[in-house]
Amino acid sequence: MINTYRYGGQSKVSKEGQERIINIPPSIILTKMGAFIDVTITHPKSVQEKLRENNENIPAYKTKALIDTGASSSVISPAVAEQLNLVHTGYQKVTSVHNEQDRPVFFGFIIFPWGTGKEIPIISCEIKGFPCLIGRDILQHWHLTYNGPDGSIVICD
Repeated sequence: MINTYRYGGQSKVSKEGQERIINIPPSIILTKMGAFIDVTITHPKSVQEKLRENNENIPAYKTKALIDTGASSSVISPAVAEQLNLVHTGYQKVTSVHNEQDRPVFFGFIIFPWGTGKEIPIISCEIKGFPCLIGRDILQHWHLTYNGPDGSIVICD
């Protein structure tokens, strides 16, 4: 499936005491914020089945996820992992520019806007700006095109 995301938006600016709304070109949004998509994070299908059997709600968290080609694994914030009560599976060493530490790993299901998703181990770690980061563990299944001049990305899944 081919999915194209063209970025762009508007911003309020104040000049000489007056507020105006200006259009922001797609290439600027993509450059300043990075490539991101909407995702839904929830439990893997096996856990969903058990929750259904017990007539329990299946929690889901909808958010924007940053696509990070420099990250080997996908990441969610600790608040998301706690809110969903995901299954804790262990710990993994995470290296950043600041330090190296063992972080909790949860088994989850990340669903993409076009309806497919991946059940994967997801590291829980504080992330600046986004509650979810899509790493190479998911990107390895995609053909991703980053079109800077056009301000768009194309994902073939």
